[in-house]
Amino acid sequence: MKKFLLKIILFSILSAAGLSLILIKYGAYVDYFYEKFTVPEQSSMILGDSRSMQGIQPQIINHELKDSGYALPMFNYSFTVAQINYGKPLTESVKRKLKSTKNGLFILTVNPWLFTEREGDDLKNGIYSEKNVPPNNMHFVNVNPNFEYFIRNFRYFHFRTIIRQTAKLHKDGWMEESNLPKDEQTLSEWKDQQVVLYNDFSKKWKISFQRIKDMEDLIGFLQSNGRVIVVRMPVDKKILMVENDFWQNFDKEMNFVALRNKVKYFNFSKSNKYQTYDGNHIDKYGGVVFTKELCDSIRATN
Repeated sequence: MKKFLLKIILFSILSAAGLSLILIKYGAYVDYFYEKFTVPEQSSMILGDSRSMQGIQPQIINHELKDSGYALPMFNYSFTVAQINYGKPLTESVKRKLKSTKNGLFILTVNPWLFTEREGDDLKNGIYSEKNVPPNNMHFVNVNPNFEYFIRNFRYFHFRTIIRQTAKLHKDGWMEESNLPKDEQTLSEWKDQQVVLYNDFSKKWKISFQRIKDMEDLIGFLQSNGRVIVVRMPVDKKILMVENDFWQNFDKEMNFVALRNKVKYFNFSKSNKYQTYDGNHIDKYGGVVFTKELCDSIRATN
């Protein structure tokens, strides 16, 4: 019995050691969120869905705003629309990730889908459907290797990507997508897929003013740690049409939010000059241009 227990203990130790090596060496490829939970607390953050996770590059902000007095480096704490919806769970996760400061810079990206009531929500009774997905289901968000993430969110791991390595999550939270369309036909097909996806959202989800209030509470908290700006990112005109049909006065609502909270709202939604790979996500080349222009807007309103 003792030998059996010793074997189990030895096997567990070796398994944990092997897993640690895989996560440390290949964590950036096997999961598109994991690395976000392995770095220390951060003083400046980008929040939002996959549009900002791929489209706003922290290293560009660090360079462009290095003399602006902000507590850099910047960290991209964005996820995807499946996990992110402004609400109390996200606010609590941000609090766990934040390193207290007075001159942080917080970029909150917005679009209609991030203020929706979805399947499983009962917001009147304080029930948020996203509480069981990252980042909201994580208690330890600054640990390397992060076994809590592995246990709670194993379904997000894709070990085959160790070989493909077409997308990489950088240590600053930016996801670099290298699987780009090779021709116009592929680009058109990928754009159509995104339009279908968002049309489906518009049928299933409802506008939530409770989530707008929750974002305003988050803004208030972050303002005690620095400057907050609100940004709507550019998308293809077909996707923008779906969003405008779903919530006609969204930009007006965001302007009201900005006025009430004394923050700037930068609306890039109608700008089609940035290169995307599916109409929804700015690619890594267009992201350089967009991030620089975003920094220009931030500097101009300091």
